[in-house]
Amino acid sequence: MDQARKTKLEAGGVNVNSALERFMGNEAMAERYWQKFLDEKSYATLRTAIAANDRETAAMAAHTLKSVCGTLGCEAMQELVIRQERHIRAGEWEEAVGMMPEISLAYERICGVLGG
Repeated sequence: MDQARKTKLEAGGVNVNSALERFMGNEAMAERYWQKFLDEKSYATLRTAIAANDRETAAMAAHTLKSVCGTLGCEAMQELVIRQERHIRAGEWEEAVGMMPEISLAYERICGVLGG
């Protein structure tokens, strides 16, 4: 991976070194999984569940999304989703719902750098 790509990913919220550790230094594999993130369904499921006031589905989607983010080095987004999942599990629904704009911004930022 060239330095420009690494810099772009990191600027978008991806901890490249952390992700590469999980992929045992295999940059091609990491790139494949980063591209799969663009089609990963847990974010869309989370948005739909939040809009539908479906707390159970939102909890499952947040749990999946935090794991995906962690694996791919999207640590800032992962921290947001961890906090959101805690709110959902604690019955603090309004707090969880209120986090969606920030989570959406992080998601869009990551997708922007992964897609390019």
